[in-house]
Amino acid sequence: KDGKLPELSEDEVLIRVDATVISTRDCLERIRRDTTEDLKDDVWVPGHEIVGHVVRAGAAMEAKSLMDKRIAAVLPYGGGCSQYVSIHANDVIVLPDEADSNEVVALLSTYMTAYQCLESVADIEEAKEEEGEEEAKVGEADAEAEAISSNKDDAEQKKSHLFGKNVLIIDSGSPVGQALINLATNAGATVHTVSHLISHFNAIRWRGAMDLIIDVVGDSDNNPSYYKIMKTRGRLVRVNTTSCEKRYVPHAVAGKIEGGKDTSYYGRVINDKAIDYNVFHSFNDDKEEFAEDLAYLHDLRQIGKIEPKLFSQVGFDELGEGWEKLIAEGGNGVVVVSPWKLGFTTVHG
Repeated sequence: KDGKLPELSEDEVLIRVDATVISTRDCLERIRRDTTEDLKDDVWVPGHEIVGHVVRAGAAMEAKSLMDKRIAAVLPYGGGCSQYVSIHANDVIVLPDEADSNEVVALLSTYMTAYQCLESVADIEEAKEEEGEEEAKVGEADAEAEAISSNKDDAEQKKSHLFGKNVLIIDSGSPVGQALINLATNAGATVHTVSHLISHFNAIRWRGAMDLIIDVVGDSDNNPSYYKIMKTRGRLVRVNTTSCEKRYVPHAVAGKIEGGKDTSYYGRVINDKAIDYNVFHSFNDDKEEFAEDLAYLHDLRQIGKIEPKLFSQVGFDELGEGWEKLIAEGGNGVVVVSPWKLGFTTVHG
């Protein structure tokens, strides 16, 4: 909306937005709202990630400490396509001054989801393999140190839980899918990619059982076929794409559907092996770890290990055109929006 800057509560800060994005997430949310009767008339502003500066702060000490800081934030309900956004002081990540706004906001959209999806199985793998490994680790210490000194990149791959694993990415052409390919390949995994599993099931099956399947598009909801191409100790990560936590309509399968999940034998097996990832839940559950992961991804970008895909960069006056183009061309990348090309003020909060 256009108008005056909002009054802040004592725990809030006002962010002057330098960059936000519209991506597949926003397109899906727009479709959901257009097709849901009780949401059609609701005002909604796209943009689930922002980078900007704190220009005003509430009375609380924590809020005041953020004055003039450069920050990033994720917005579960959108609103980033505004010049100013007011949010709680606890919901920001402080960035270094030299961080590039466009690159960081694109990392929040794609690489954070991809990286944390890949890492979400690390603790499980480590727990399974912990027993009986301590003695082997002692014996391998000298060899590992030599490998690190002689070939740092190779040593880093060998330390990854993904090294040598078969990883299948569903919806590999999306921005998150492209980020998954980049990160998994760097980690030494053998990466297999498809747009949708159903139409490529037999082609994938002959490649061998998968250690990890990451579903970005929603194919795995109630689909027992995933069990048939997964190793006994394999894992499935299901990415929650929309801010509303509503998935695609489940596939029709044999079995009883309860609470959106298949309760047939294969369905129960899949659900037991599945990890459901939501970037907003991840941020709320452990903000410190989220900030550390973002800093790590920023470092990878600085040394050229990763490169977020930018579909285009537009101002507010080009937002409609950018939105339509993103949908029409399949959304391979994010549209970075620069809010400060207009002569009036837009506020969300």
